[in-house]
Amino acid sequence: MFEDAEVTVKISLASAREDRTEKSPTLKVVAGPGRDMLGFWVVGQEERLLIGRDEREAGVVLTDVTVSKRHAALYTDLTGAIIVDDLSSTNGTAVNGQRITHPTPLHPGDNLEVGGVLLRLELLSSDELSHLGRVSKRLAEAGSDPLTRLRTRRFLDEEVPDLVRKCRASELPISCSFLDLDGFKGINDLYGHHVGDEVLARTSRIILGDVRDEDAAIRYGGEEILLVLPGSSLLAAVGVADRLRRKIAEHDWYRTAPDLRVTASIGVAELHEGETVEAWIRRADHAMYRAKAAGKNRVFRAD
Repeated sequence: MFEDAEVTVKISLASAREDRTEKSPTLKVVAGPGRDMLGFWVVGQEERLLIGRDEREAGVVLTDVTVSKRHAALYTDLTGAIIVDDLSSTNGTAVNGQRITHPTPLHPGDNLEVGGVLLRLELLSSDELSHLGRVSKRLAEAGSDPLTRLRTRRFLDEEVPDLVRKCRASELPISCSFLDLDGFKGINDLYGHHVGDEVLARTSRIILGDVRDEDAAIRYGGEEILLVLPGSSLLAAVGVADRLRRKIAEHDWYRTAPDLRVTASIGVAELHEGETVEAWIRRADHAMYRAKAAGKNRVFRAD
């Protein structure tokens, strides 16, 4: 796979005993183009990884144009430390914001910048890896919205009523969150529709990477996203919504466009006894508009 010995990589992990047995070192994209977001690669002692755009050779394939075909490499030195080495890339490699010019240790929790893509080395449990695998599978599902890879309005019409029936039969709560990106028209006008599309794609992946497998994320229309959370009370759903609000606001949007800032206003409603799905969603929608009227970047509960 590699022609030169200095380009090959091995990865191991020095950690506490429980981490060695229960968690795996995983390189994960945390900020980058929508196509790369949520990409992850479990790395092991005998694995050799090249990071780059070359799909034939790279073990970590990144699609962003700022990434060189053979950009960087990871390997394990004789002490067992994980080392990252830039391979004379065009746009450079950085660890925790510092551009590297020689082989540099990479520890769990460190950020790795490859061109304009931000990755992080994390210790993930088997449950966390399984969740990421299911999210990746969901992104590839047929019938998803082509841009965001979220579920479509068809899911809302055909599947959500059944979710409601099941929750009612089991006497479980069910809540929904209506999310709208603040000032989205202004983003399109200022930066262009290609940036607007990228914002939607990234926002959707932030959401998919955070919610549970049983939660449904639906592209309701334009920049509006509906979350349906079976088994979640109003209080729990508000907690989820506020966590998503913070993650969207704190994301590294400058990698998409200079000075770009993205926030979301969210309305949350728990289904009432005897309430129709339409009325339930409408209450969440109204709460979202109240959040916008109160100053945006807020979560409001439905009346």
